[in-house]
Amino acid sequence: MAAGSAIWCTHFVSMLAYETPAPVFFDPVPTILSLFIAIVGTAIGFGVASSGRFPLAPEAGGMVIGAATTAMHYLGMRGYRVEGLVSWDETRVVWSVVLALALGGLALNRAMRPVTIWCRYGALAVFVAMIVSLHFTGMSALRIEVLGPSVPQDADALWALALSVMGVGTMVVGMGVVTALLDHRTRAVADADRLRLSTRDPLTGLGNRTTFLQVLSEACAWSDTGGGRVFLALVDLDDFKTLNDLRGQSAGDAYLAALGARIRDDMGVGECAIRLGGDEFAIVARVPATQDLQSFLTRMRDLVCAPVRASGTLLGCSASLGGGAYPDHGLSAQDLHANTALALSRAKANSLGDIEICDTSIDDRERRRRALSVDLRTVVDRDELHLVFQPQLDLETGRCNGAEALLRWRHPDFGPVSPADFIPLAEDNGAILQIGDWVLCEACRAAATWTRPLHLGVNLSAVQLMRGDLPERVAAILADTGLPAERLELEVTETALMASPEKNIAVLAALRALGVSVTLDDFGTGYSALASLRSFPFDRLKLDRGFINDLVSCESARAIVHSVIMLGQSLKVPVVAEGVETPDQLAFLQGAGCSTVQGFLYARPMAPADLMRFVEVEKHGASSLGPGRVAEVPSSGFRAVTT
Repeated sequence: MAAGSAIWCTHFVSMLAYETPAPVFFDPVPTILSLFIAIVGTAIGFGVASSGRFPLAPEAGGMVIGAATTAMHYLGMRGYRVEGLVSWDETRVVWSVVLALALGGLALNRAMRPVTIWCRYGALAVFVAMIVSLHFTGMSALRIEVLGPSVPQDADALWALALSVMGVGTMVVGMGVVTALLDHRTRAVADADRLRLSTRDPLTGLGNRTTFLQVLSEACAWSDTGGGRVFLALVDLDDFKTLNDLRGQSAGDAYLAALGARIRDDMGVGECAIRLGGDEFAIVARVPATQDLQSFLTRMRDLVCAPVRASGTLLGCSASLGGGAYPDHGLSAQDLHANTALALSRAKANSLGDIEICDTSIDDRERRRRALSVDLRTVVDRDELHLVFQPQLDLETGRCNGAEALLRWRHPDFGPVSPADFIPLAEDNGAILQIGDWVLCEACRAAATWTRPLHLGVNLSAVQLMRGDLPERVAAILADTGLPAERLELEVTETALMASPEKNIAVLAALRALGVSVTLDDFGTGYSALASLRSFPFDRLKLDRGFINDLVSCESARAIVHSVIMLGQSLKVPVVAEGVETPDQLAFLQGAGCSTVQGFLYARPMAPADLMRFVEVEKHGASSLGPGRVAEVPSSGFRAVTT
């Protein structure tokens, strides 16, 4: 508006200064229309120049402004009425258009492609030159031939008209300036609101997650300059979900708002409270080097856990806190946050809710556990798992009658990982379903190639047992691998069975219907062993290795093992003892009537090819060596102790 009206005023006032031998009149319609052309054309030109849609956008926008100025000039001249014949010098008209286009493009070129600080002044000078050259070149092309006697123009009328034009132009320029100022102020307010919303939690008024790492990083930088230490407290409200469920989300929001106001009011010098989201808060404090972290965390816990009045009543939640200090518990803001988050996880694991401080050894184990949990989701795809098989000795025949498939994982960073470590993690994150399918498929495929039809034992986890399509999945694997169903023995623990007895028993019955054997693993360690036997007719019982380890030294262990073997005999259910490692253990089990044993005394877990070589050694007379003798197979690294 400012640029277009300035161009129009320059043109119109200059036209009033043009002296003619005849009176001049102005048609209001073309005159006013030329003003709008100047404003709209200038807006389009500036829009094109700043669009960046093509390389020469600034020059093209300047030429659009030159064209709009040209259109404004010659449309305004259409409203110029004089008593006489009007003609034009076409050459000068063309030159006026060329100058307007060229100087318009050059003006915006210098304005938007500055080389030095003087370019914007040069752009202004060229812009003025474009307007002036267009007008005076165009006016010099005008020829007027008076038809009657010369009559002088009323000078007062021209001055009045000039002042009116200037007044209107000044109003339009003022409107443009005021509009620009209002736009600038509105943008400044909007930017301030955007900044506030992006850095503040709207419910509590505390800082939000966006500013958390910035605040923490600035505090750590302050500590590096010798200012002191930085304390970080991460807070999680333990009962907030219960409060939300009982009293509604509005009461929960009111509680958080009141709690946030209290935390904000209690913050001292160098302390900053942040709401990370939901019911999680963080407090960053810049403290002297001598201040105690435990006392700071205790103060924060008391502050958070004290009831607040919200929704017309007193509301409160217990809280778990994790605490850390910089640089004691991390050499960067990110490390401090990560280590403190692990401390908070330990605090939340405590059912009472408590304060935990970063502990390097504990947190390293937790970090390793989390890394393993993540990697377990893709461990099958990365081909890092393999199976080994531990032979089982039939004490009646003195030969191998089966083998249990055992899962092994060699992690690329951590090396061999114990199944006792990674199986619970896989059950927690659901990866056990894919891993279990892989184990069952690979074990059956290996067993189908054995030269002797040994029984194959495969463990089922509680999560697999809860899977509704487990019988169909087992049937498909048996059909795919070609392993006869009667050679497969699935082992389930009492704990897994009793997690959902009715459903799990139905699944086991469907597996039995396929011809698959079912073994009750770790018998005696659950809380309802006899109830398990009454609920389902298992094909074998497997004694937990804990009882076998104590056979020699513990009278009660011997009594329990003897009782379980007698129970199996009375139910006509064979008993398998695992973890047999000494001749004394083996002698006791033989005397008690145990049918099958497995353990390091007989053979260690081995690869599938080694298992067949082990069986071939037995077949060629190794079992005739007598009690306690060892049959060696040099290339395999295992030993066979036969009786």
